[in-house]
Amino acid sequence: MAVKSHICLLGLIILCSLLTGMSEAEVTVFSSSGENVALPCFNALSDCISTTWTYSKPRTSVTVELIAGGIKNKNIERAERLSLGSDCSLNIYKITEEDHGKYTCQQYMNGQKHGMDAQAFLHVLHVSSSSTQTEMRSGSSLTLTCQLFSYDNTCDGLIRTEDLQLFWVNQVGVNLQTDSRYQILSSGQCIKTLTTTLLNEDNNTELRCLVQKKNEIKTSASYTVKLGGMSEAEVTVFSSSGENVTLACINALSDCTSTTWTYTKHSSSGTVELIAGGIKNKNIERAERLSLGSDCSLNIYKTTKDDHGQYTCQQYVNGQKHGTDAQAFLHVLHVSSSSAQTEIRSGSSVTLTCQFFTFDNTCDSLVRYENLQLFWVNQADVNLQTDSRYQMLSSGPCIITLTTTLLNEDNNTELRCLVKMKNEIKTSVSYTVKLEGKKS
Repeated sequence: MAVKSHICLLGLIILCSLLTGMSEAEVTVFSSSGENVALPCFNALSDCISTTWTYSKPRTSVTVELIAGGIKNKNIERAERLSLGSDCSLNIYKITEEDHGKYTCQQYMNGQKHGMDAQAFLHVLHVSSSSTQTEMRSGSSLTLTCQLFSYDNTCDGLIRTEDLQLFWVNQVGVNLQTDSRYQILSSGQCIKTLTTTLLNEDNNTELRCLVQKKNEIKTSASYTVKLGGMSEAEVTVFSSSGENVTLACINALSDCTSTTWTYTKHSSSGTVELIAGGIKNKNIERAERLSLGSDCSLNIYKTTKDDHGQYTCQQYVNGQKHGTDAQAFLHVLHVSSSSAQTEIRSGSSVTLTCQFFTFDNTCDSLVRYENLQLFWVNQADVNLQTDSRYQMLSSGPCIITLTTTLLNEDNNTELRCLVKMKNEIKTSVSYTVKLEGKKS
């Protein structure tokens, strides 16, 4: 009997401990900063004038009264963002990370508390940037911090017991943990930082931080990359020196007299006006190699390595700028020879340097993050890296030199340097061997 009494007493103690402070209705809400949230009041009576909502600040004993007798407390800091729904739910407009915590809905009739409390625990996901600038440039480093704010750090417990996870994805939902372009670091149970070097093509792309619990996405917060000076209309052009290039003006009007083309070699250099009001600037060095197409495109005849850079097409109507800029980034591949002679002899050593010129040295980033490659091939498209006759040296991310000793049979053979990005040949430039005294 004594044993049974002890068991019954233990059961009562456990039951009391479970009931103490617990509510009949409890809900957990996940949201991201900037969203609108409605917290349900499950114990609501038909008339919301009996409803009181309170807020408990995490890790403090302070409780703030938000709604009393169905009337909003206008003396609190966020009063303008709060309202009471027709079902007595608490509406919070454009929540911030400071809104996380415990919200309690209570009912009072004739000054007496009625029924059990209904509680809502609000977890808020927030993304912040290390950059104070709203716009950044290609080549800049960006660090984003994603943090889940929860009442009394319950996030830590959710990660341990509820299989809760935070992770970053791109705009097509691919987990960025698998992409070498992005460095992901967990500096706490509920904090994930992402660091990357921005490329031109990152403009307007969206990076999202997700909260997943037991394979279910609970909420997400996004960050959209905005690069300074970038436009909605943008094109990247790959060319080799000596080619003719046409740069499209995507924002062109029907009459090219409204068109202006400018050129910027580097982001730190000045801007040169090439075309103004549809008329070519004849005072610039390369004026004879430029012309305006019937569709307002910019034609460059026999490009050189010095033509690489950023080209911007703008429209002006009655002296006022019209629409958004259209930009073209021109990358130029160039090959040079160590020999000053146009013809050399069999047995001579020749060194060819292939270099890829880009705006603001973005080639370095393209090599690291877009799998851009430079390599030499012969006229049968065989990669010369595998041929012991040729010595290859990379003296920079976008410079590859080829050295070989020429043979008689090399006369009129063609060596080509290729640019490949994501397994697609973007452009190539060739060098034809001419041996002295040999016939073509």
